Amino acid sequence: MTLLESSPPGQNIYPNEGLGFLDMEVGLFQTQKGSTIKILRSQVAPRHPEMIFYTLYGTKGFVENGREGGWGGTKGRLYIQDKMAKHPGAQAIDCLTIDPNAPAEARTGGHGTSEYYMVRDFIAAVEQNAPPPIDIARAIDFTAPGICAHEAAMRGGVWVDVPLF
Repeated sequence: MTLLESSPPGQNIYPNEGLGFLDMEVGLFQTQKGSTIKILRSQVAPRHPEMIFYTLYGTKGFVENGREGGWGGTKGRLYIQDKMAKHPGAQAIDCLTIDPNAPAEARTGGHGTSEYYMVRDFIAAVEQNAPPPIDIARAIDFTAPGICAHEAAMRGGVWVDVPLF
């Protein structure tokens, strides 16, 4: 994966919070297969209620969640070319940001319920002396693009190759 560009870091309105606390950065990536990925991340954007917005576009369709916010979920839109002949155009879908069947403690982590399952599966792998579902190399592959995006931003938005582990 190659990082095409990343926004300059700009002003940090919380300079004493440390390196990981960023106002806002955007990274634009190109995968080995030529797909484009854009990630915008902010620590300080005033979003009330809090929200996470996802949009995935492909050559044959798209899916996106709504922008009305809230941790429970939103209405979104889905379109898949040649699969929606009975109902042309995008269809409304439910986009949950938490698993409604997760136990109550799963909702205390601050990221919906996603980290609950990741930690649960990792602990189970340790207890069973089994390989974790996400091993160290894959975890680094997930993490490296963000680190490289930040490095690119700190260097003024230069191109950076993202290593594969």
